[in-house]
Amino acid sequence: MRFLDEINYRLNEKAEEIEDWIDEQSRKVKVPLYTSVDLRVSQHKITPVDTNIFPAGFNNLCHVFRERVGRLFREEFIRSHPETRKIVVVPELHTRNPYYWENIQVIKTILESEGFLVEIGLVSDELHQDGIGFKTISGKEVKAYKLKRKGDIAYVSEFVPDLILINNDFSSKCPEILRDIRQPVEPPVEMGWHTRRKNIHFEFYNKLVRELADIIEIDPWVISIETFSTKGVDFDKPEGREVVATSVELLLSRLRNEYEKRGVNEKPFVFVKSNSGTYGMSVLSVLAGDDIRTLNAEGRKQMKVAKGGKPVRDIVIQEGIPTSLKFGPHAVGEPVIYLIKSNVAGGFLRLNKGKSEFDNLNTKGMEFSCLSFENENSCENKECEKFLPPAYQIIARVASIAAGYEIEKILKEGGCKDSS
Repeated sequence: MRFLDEINYRLNEKAEEIEDWIDEQSRKVKVPLYTSVDLRVSQHKITPVDTNIFPAGFNNLCHVFRERVGRLFREEFIRSHPETRKIVVVPELHTRNPYYWENIQVIKTILESEGFLVEIGLVSDELHQDGIGFKTISGKEVKAYKLKRKGDIAYVSEFVPDLILINNDFSSKCPEILRDIRQPVEPPVEMGWHTRRKNIHFEFYNKLVRELADIIEIDPWVISIETFSTKGVDFDKPEGREVVATSVELLLSRLRNEYEKRGVNEKPFVFVKSNSGTYGMSVLSVLAGDDIRTLNAEGRKQMKVAKGGKPVRDIVIQEGIPTSLKFGPHAVGEPVIYLIKSNVAGGFLRLNKGKSEFDNLNTKGMEFSCLSFENENSCENKECEKFLPPAYQIIARVASIAAGYEIEKILKEGGCKDSS
């Protein structure tokens, strides 16, 4: 991909200036403790399409990246929370997905390998027993305990943590038990999907990459992504689908104009998504407004509720980026980059043999392939020969900083806004 080679060249050429800019931006805002960023790389663009502030999937990182995650965690805790010795990790509760619990086991193991004492704490009003076990895909059991509170101290069993690490996006509501407590909570619970909105994230991201584009002297269009929101949508009602269809047509028209100006010989498409939520739920790939107007019962059901049964009423329409990363005769892929603060910790390729370059790949049938740093490929996996070019790393770092601006905005506006 010539355009990607050009971006990598310019990023390397301006590496020192870019690092100074990233450091400056990172000091301005509270960048989340950890993030994962889903990227799409096409023949004409590289952009994030999702930024997770409570990332799962650590079980998909190779051992080299797990060690790097641990080292970066320790360095960050020394810098920001130097008294931290004991940590409670708060996971998702309403899932018995063994892959997710493998992720929790890996996070626990990573932290323990750096000398921290770690327990798993469940936030639930419905859970009556003190402890419960969850099976991982590798056959291990993760023991978790109900999180309790006394005054302004949260604890599990007899274990009183110095820090609480959240791995739960709290889609429905902001947990009272974690509000106004003495211990630091990372990332802030105010940033759950009960409050976050994707269009706000991408507004901050697009503003930042315009500055980056000025530094490396490129067209900002190739690293930005158009996203806007529509509220009060009910996909079961024709009038609700008409609102979305009209918005889809407006964005497609804009994209056709941009493609024509830049000589992009492709047919534009868009993703219609819930404006809050993760796990690839409530996502449609759309080529025309009529795809929404004539949405069948299965499609309407798909867009009716998000994670946890939360009704979808606030949606985003986002420029579609076809992936040009293809592996073997059938699989298409996208990079997923993990960061501690704004430092790249590692990543992997999400592959899906059952999808096309225009589809959401975070769905049933996805697989994962190893990535590596170009000069640090010590992974034992012989297939780990794909590396993390500068463009992947810098774009993901900018997305993590954009999430920091989100945190600043949400906290200024009063924090948690529970969803009904």
